[in-house]
Amino acid sequence: MDNALLLSLSKQMVMRRTMDIIANNLANMNTTAFKRESVLFESFTVPVESVDESGNATTENLTFVRDYGVVRDLIEGHLQTTSSPLDIAIKGEGFFVIGTDEGERYTRDGHFRRDPEGQIVTNDGNPLLDDSGNPIVLSTEETSIKIAEDGTVSTELGVRGKVAIVTFDNTQDMQKTGAGLYSTGQAPKPAEGSTIMQGMLEASNVQPIVEMTHMIETMRAYQASTELLSTNEDMVRRAIQKLGEVKV
Repeated sequence: MDNALLLSLSKQMVMRRTMDIIANNLANMNTTAFKRESVLFESFTVPVESVDESGNATTENLTFVRDYGVVRDLIEGHLQTTSSPLDIAIKGEGFFVIGTDEGERYTRDGHFRRDPEGQIVTNDGNPLLDDSGNPIVLSTEETSIKIAEDGTVSTELGVRGKVAIVTFDNTQDMQKTGAGLYSTGQAPKPAEGSTIMQGMLEASNVQPIVEMTHMIETMRAYQASTELLSTNEDMVRRAIQKLGEVKV
């Protein structure tokens, strides 16, 4: 395959992947605690045989690019007041611990509710866990719910548990599992210095104007790659036409 075609297709694949990531960021700009993502690129060199102007065989290196992975921007989103006693936000690093059928999962989405059994749960019904790995349960009679900055949950009947906030050595290694949850094989550790804000939620850290600017830049790069491909096709077509006009 022609080298120009290979380079153009390589760049177009990367730009398409970039556009998918940007579109996902924009789609989640109002999702609680969503963290924007960007593509991490990796370049690699491929030796290609060619012929120089003197007709001698030579080797040149072509550099291609591909997406190596996705980088998650963990900058804290601004906090929004909701006044709901079971809406909590983490100020600082760390994640809430959620119990699921597949094991513990982690999230920064602090929009919780109380289920019929009195457990504090996510929208999907998965329980919020305390620092002992147990669900936090409130009776139906308890109405005055207070959650302190250190995560201690108390009501008019006393202390009911302490919300766990954990972090990991490599938060970029965490995998999304859907519904704002993450999984990881790393051992959790306490998130030192982080506090909980009751009656607040963390907003997405996506900046729409920045994402739209990146989208325009990506579209222009894709168009430039398409023009390169079109120019190469025109050159090949003219060369074939000229060869066809040569009289033997």
